[in-house]
Amino acid sequence: MFSPISSSINAHYPAAQKSTESGFLSLPLEVREQIENHLVFSNRQNLFKALTTVTRDGELIDSPALKLHLIKERIQTEYQRSLIRPDEELKQFALVQLQKLSDSAQLDKVVEKFRLFELVCVVNNPKIFALLRDSVQQDVQLKEKLLHWVERSKAEEVQAIAANALTLLVKAGVQFNHKDLKGIRVPGADLSYGVFDSAQLQESDLSGVNFSGSWLRQANLSAAKMAGVRFGEWPYLQEKSSVNSCVYSPDGKACAVGLGDGTISIYDTSSWEKICTLHGHTGDVKSVTYSPRGHQIASASADRTVRLWDTQSWQLSHTLAGHTGCVNSVAYSPSGDQIAAGSHDKTVRLWDAHSGEAGHILEGHTERVSGVAYSPNGNQIASSGSVDKTVRLWDAHSGQLSYTLGHTGWTSSVAYSPDGDQIASSASDKTIRLWNAHSGEADQTIQEHISSAMSVAYSPSGKQIVSGGYGNTVRLWDAHSGEAGRTLQGHTSVVRSVAYSPSGEQIASGGADKTVRLWDAFSWEAAHTIQGHIDAVSSVVYSPSGDQIASASRDKTVRLWDVHSGKAGHTLQGHTDTVSSVVYSPSGQQIASGSFDQTVCLWDAHSGQFSHTLVGHFGWVSSVAYSPSGDQIASGSWDKTVRLWDVHSGKLRHTLQGHIDAVSSVVYSPSGDQIVSASRDKTVCLWDAHSGEAGHILKGHTDSVMSVVYAPSGDQIASGSLDKTVRLWGTHSGEAGHILKGHTDGVRSVMYSPSGLQIASSGWDETVRLWDASSGQCLAVVRGFQGSINSFAWKEILNSTYLVTGSDDKSVRVWQVIENEGRYQVRLSWSSTHDRLVLADTTVQDAQGLSQLNKKLLQQRGAVGVPGHFA
Repeated sequence: MFSPISSSINAHYPAAQKSTESGFLSLPLEVREQIENHLVFSNRQNLFKALTTVTRDGELIDSPALKLHLIKERIQTEYQRSLIRPDEELKQFALVQLQKLSDSAQLDKVVEKFRLFELVCVVNNPKIFALLRDSVQQDVQLKEKLLHWVERSKAEEVQAIAANALTLLVKAGVQFNHKDLKGIRVPGADLSYGVFDSAQLQESDLSGVNFSGSWLRQANLSAAKMAGVRFGEWPYLQEKSSVNSCVYSPDGKACAVGLGDGTISIYDTSSWEKICTLHGHTGDVKSVTYSPRGHQIASASADRTVRLWDTQSWQLSHTLAGHTGCVNSVAYSPSGDQIAAGSHDKTVRLWDAHSGEAGHILEGHTERVSGVAYSPNGNQIASSGSVDKTVRLWDAHSGQLSYTLGHTGWTSSVAYSPDGDQIASSASDKTIRLWNAHSGEADQTIQEHISSAMSVAYSPSGKQIVSGGYGNTVRLWDAHSGEAGRTLQGHTSVVRSVAYSPSGEQIASGGADKTVRLWDAFSWEAAHTIQGHIDAVSSVVYSPSGDQIASASRDKTVRLWDVHSGKAGHTLQGHTDTVSSVVYSPSGQQIASGSFDQTVCLWDAHSGQFSHTLVGHFGWVSSVAYSPSGDQIASGSWDKTVRLWDVHSGKLRHTLQGHIDAVSSVVYSPSGDQIVSASRDKTVCLWDAHSGEAGHILKGHTDSVMSVVYAPSGDQIASGSLDKTVRLWGTHSGEAGHILKGHTDGVRSVMYSPSGLQIASSGWDETVRLWDASSGQCLAVVRGFQGSINSFAWKEILNSTYLVTGSDDKSVRVWQVIENEGRYQVRLSWSSTHDRLVLADTTVQDAQGLSQLNKKLLQQRGAVGVPGHFA
């Protein structure tokens, strides 16, 4: 790993020349090389640390700058990141240097200090990105100086500085929606998680740019130089049935995929073309794995067998029979001499990998065995027992049980760390638990938060864990701290298998959506810290003045945002469960929020301070609304009631009963005389707002009604339903009007424009649709979301019309609605966050240097003008 460290180092650091050359540096070169070659990695690091100590006037001092220089000059490139990233001294050094530049109003100079800038990017420290974000947001001149470098790159030879400048701006959270960046030259820039909606990037030099997780919806990259561009993932592999297991060969040159139709697909990882398909199993292939030398593949199946395949001829070698139930998992011992398989029959069976002869039967689980793994030294086997909620550790030679480890939910997968000291197990209790492999004691618990994990794997370095599960996502975790890394979005159904490539550079994930998705493991590490919700956004609303937005989330908070800049304001904390609905009082002075914790909370809209709580519901509160006078609040709940509250005293005035299922939406008429409520009982009910008496019951929807709203005139009501339609009703007569059809999944939210001439609807099909309120004609469809759009609101601001949306993808987004001669265009103004690559309608006509794999990825993601044809 180390190149020889010579005494020439002193020539670069005159201060060090005052001291006597260290004993190590005075040794002959060949002796030093021998010492370095015999040191294990940890001792090399200690030696390296010792060599970074220099002297000044005879006193030893530690020099981060020298350490960085030695790493860059003397350490092979592939090891530099692993040395720099965990080094707290270098992180602090980078932060201090940036702070010094900031204090002297010269922070823009960092883009010219290439070694420091590279260090800032590699350490990927949240404090550093927070400093950059705050500095750029607060200092208009700094932002302009950085943008000037980018602009200069069009005509001057300043590509490297311009690439650094654009990288810094993106990491500071600056968004480039609709910006004219035509002809910029920023090769190698790290634009991961950048927002470039409808940006003009024609004829730009984007060679080697990192676009991982970037939003490039409708961006124009025509004739751009794109050789070596990284999108953070490769095109997905489409299979004909669900993907239950995927694994790389030991040399990384092939990948085997076990499928629900009983076949195994083998892919060449250089081109991701299918090499062959293995037929033989008569049931689902549940697990597939390579032998340590790569000469053999073992597959486990619902047909109760394990089959061994020769990887040279791809012929079946042995069929291992003996299990009396579905075989869920199979693993090779590190020597390759033994195979372990876990089954529905509650046992783990051991086999000779060469002869196929049966060995020990490990008995102890009280229900089916879902996963098996060997320790790296081959002395231990770990097995996860799904229903019995345990992980059991066995002696691989004697078959004796050593330890029993417990989860609080069904265990699904188990894996050893590369050094064998730790075991990771996943379960339906939404946790990944880390255990000491020697003592069986629990090290720590990683909270999955959202969904159950089905599969877990360590990176080859052992520093990272990847998991996949019922949230349809792949998640990365720090194996030592348990801290959450990136969430990789793309699967549309449960993720059943995850695996690292032997190099650790790539992750493969297989799912019930019949795809294998391929991710760049390093690209996804480089995201800047994003301010915003950490779970789905359930409700959004404009303040009456139009200067502020409030958003509610499953993360139990309400957040306030500046409408114009998108800057996050106060975070309102107090609810103990999902916040389902948020609304401003008519004066804009107060905010009300409803929660699954069965309460309505009132807050000061300016300070964010809590006021008081309205208690009375005995089911989730799904919707809240103020009366036009601001004196009354209506709340709808899963307890099937609508409750009316006095805003000032907090006392309950009326309980409106009549729905026979959960109330999903409630709103006042513009006059304040009437209330309308929507319910999962498929009806819309009208009520007298003063007496609480029931009026019309509107019937017609064939599934739950999720949202209801009055037209600004008060003459019409629109309702959205899980039956995929929006229905219009007369307020006074209750008569049905137009039925708006077009959504391909349930409608989650519906709202009139401020003029009342248009209606917008959103839902689980990940679109927002605009309709003409009088004719029912669809005017526009907004795409590019990465989850259900749960809520949105309209507002007229400075003679322009805007929409704010809240989505399952955790984002709050503001869109400008532009009408020109009856045609509507919806343009993104800003987005609080996004966590998936978006290439919908991106133009890449005549783009230069795109690899075949990138071309296929672009085509799969809906880019326009992709050169070449793919079946």
